[in-house]
Amino acid sequence: MKRRLLLVAVAVIAVIAVVAGAWLGPTLIQNPGYVLIEIGGWRVQMSFVVLAGAVIGAWLLISLLIGLLRAPGRAVRRFRAARDRRNLDRGLLALSEGDWARAERALARAMKGPGASTSGYLAAARAAQGLAAPERRDQYLALADRRFGQRHFATALARARLLVGEGEPQAAIELLEQLHIKRPKHEGVLKLLLQSYQACDRWHDVRLLVPAIRKAGIVSGERAEELASLAAARELEAARDVAELTAAHDSMKRALKHRPEVVAAFAGRALELDRPELAEPDLRRAIEATFDPRLLGLYSQSDAGDRAVRIRKCEQWLADKPESADLHLALGRMYLDERDDDKAREHLEFAVRKSPNPAAYAALGQVLDRAGQLEPATQCYRNALRLEQGRAPEPLPPASAQSK
Repeated sequence: MKRRLLLVAVAVIAVIAVVAGAWLGPTLIQNPGYVLIEIGGWRVQMSFVVLAGAVIGAWLLISLLIGLLRAPGRAVRRFRAARDRRNLDRGLLALSEGDWARAERALARAMKGPGASTSGYLAAARAAQGLAAPERRDQYLALADRRFGQRHFATALARARLLVGEGEPQAAIELLEQLHIKRPKHEGVLKLLLQSYQACDRWHDVRLLVPAIRKAGIVSGERAEELASLAAARELEAARDVAELTAAHDSMKRALKHRPEVVAAFAGRALELDRPELAEPDLRRAIEATFDPRLLGLYSQSDAGDRAVRIRKCEQWLADKPESADLHLALGRMYLDERDDDKAREHLEFAVRKSPNPAAYAALGQVLDRAGQLEPATQCYRNALRLEQGRAPEPLPPASAQSK
């Protein structure tokens, strides 16, 4: 661009000179003017045209001499710049091939010249990390920072990326959170932050980060909802006590709390903490909305305090869905816990006929075992194992058919 502007300027000056010469030429020929220069005892007299020609000639001669004197230095600089470019190209090519040693040597040589750049230092830092040389890596990063007089966003992001690649996500998080404050929509920062949070099992932070990821267009709306549900479920599963579980659950938006996977996580952790009643309302609403077998299984795992309420609710659902093997299984397991073996056996035998599964056979085996029918009980346990191994169940002995 500068060269073009210079050529345009020279062309304009040349045109002006030609026009001026054509306009002043006839006048100067008729009256060339008179110039007298007197210095001490020296006196020089000439026409104006001769003086102008002498000045222009002297200027051209001086310019030529200066150009000749500068030519060696310019040639050396061009040679060094070309050499640095070749080293930079070799270094970047070796870096892409994973040849860390060759990449660092070439990039280090390229950065010694006047063409040293931030990108070159960052590439050298990546090569040093590939060689497990954190000291040299930090030196290259410091040199990249020094070009700006302070830590620059690009070098800080590169530092965080190197930390993540080195298996230090916790250290990267501190740096990435600062960068996120500066540029909330930066795609690279958001992706690294999400990766680091997941690596450190900081699911609460993942859940809070999802809106920013969605707003930045990194994931679709559907994928963002799935990610938020996963984070919420993992957060609930990691709760250490009832207080932490309820606090995490209360902090979630209503739509998120009602997603089946989140309801299942909350109910599962509440069961592990011996507080199944905490999740009963959410489980009931979710089952009525989706009739998820997994949620029905959790609903059937209750204590004596609210088991009767859950049984009545399942009986109401069964009136609308009498052929549901999952409902029969849930009722059979709850009646088993209530020690109502006759009703438990009725529902469980329907469940294994309608949709055989290991849980139904295992529960039926307990009922038969409790009734003293050891042979069919043993066969139920075997069928549960066979189904878990992907094999078909075997028929039960005739004694198990006496359900009345």
